[in-house]
Amino acid sequence: MQVSVEIADIAGVYDVFGRNTDGSSYRGVLSIVQEGGQAVLNWTVGAQSYQGRGAFSGNVLVVEWGAKHPVVYVVGSDGTLMGTWDGGLALERAVRR
Repeated sequence: MQVSVEIADIAGVYDVFGRNTDGSSYRGVLSIVQEGGQAVLNWTVGAQSYQGRGAFSGNVLVVEWGAKHPVVYVVGSDGTLMGTWDGGLALERAVRR
């Protein structure tokens, strides 16, 4: 059974833990807010910041953020976001604070 998730369900601040395509790891902060029918995501990783917009299909959030490939998150039953980016070659986990 596919679960449908709403943007309001995931709005908030998250700690992110990721692995880049070169195997190096990173940590940062992700904030998610609802703007109309879209999720607006703001990542801060070190001194860098990134922004993206996305929408849900079931429990999958697809976020366009200006790169060739979107960030694709699956919302877990505990609210954790498990994501891939760079065409699935990089990974990210976001845990609500």
